[in-house]
Amino acid sequence: MCRDIDMGRKLFPVDTWGDSEKLHLVKGDVTDPTSLSSAIEGSSAVISVHGTFHATPLYKLLLPIFWTTHVPLNCEDVTHPYYTNFVAMQDIVSLCEKFGVKRVVRLTGLSCAMPPYHPVSVLFNALLSFSGRYHRMGEEVLRSSDKVSTFILRPGGLSDEPRDPNKTKLQVDFGGTAPPPGRIGRADVADLAVAAVTDERVCEGSFVAGVRWVGEVAPKTQGKLEEGGSTTDEALTMALAQNKVAPPSITRGNLFALFHGIYVYSFFAALAKLAIFAGSKILPKVFCLVRRLF
Repeated sequence: MCRDIDMGRKLFPVDTWGDSEKLHLVKGDVTDPTSLSSAIEGSSAVISVHGTFHATPLYKLLLPIFWTTHVPLNCEDVTHPYYTNFVAMQDIVSLCEKFGVKRVVRLTGLSCAMPPYHPVSVLFNALLSFSGRYHRMGEEVLRSSDKVSTFILRPGGLSDEPRDPNKTKLQVDFGGTAPPPGRIGRADVADLAVAAVTDERVCEGSFVAGVRWVGEVAPKTQGKLEEGGSTTDEALTMALAQNKVAPPSITRGNLFALFHGIYVYSFFAALAKLAIFAGSKILPKVFCLVRRLF
């Protein structure tokens, strides 16, 4: 499903697949339950890789309502992460349960493994309209369903570069996390998403996987080569052998707002203090210069 069929055909041309029947494009929008319903009905599995980039307007960082309420009280923009990352997942899970779809694969990110008061979470959420918070809430919707089995993929930074299996391998951690920065190729993430539906070892249970490359990764080496597998199959085999289970995401609202308030307001207080200090040193000199000129 895509919002623009013409763009979808450009990204996935028929000659790439060899047979147009292998790929059927449906026009829809994750924020529109009606189009979601049409796309999901009759499916055997759903792989959800949708997301949004929604920068936070700077003035909102100073408003208490921004930190203490959900979006419906202060934003009606359906491209906001509240709607795309959380509400859309509620609709997807509800429709999957309605139509008997037993498998949902969801792409989120490594930051979802971090507590809401972690500095990285604070930074990303402050700058990107609480995208991480609503990804976590969307994950919990998936994990709380007793009718749908889920496979949540948490990559770090995505790369279009191909992977050299002799120098770089794929690591999968069913504890749901991986050391940052967690750089990984889009092709490997796509292979894992397909394996989550087709590989009999993981296609029925519920998993949360932190994924990254290990070995020689530009611009900085990540982990050790022996921590990963050369192929998706090898990486999954190693992950299953570790027998890890990801803990629940931390989504408590009051704690989240409290720690974000402490971090952000302290930051702005420091900026204000710096501005006052700079002003006390610079403004007198400016006034003296103006008096001399006039």
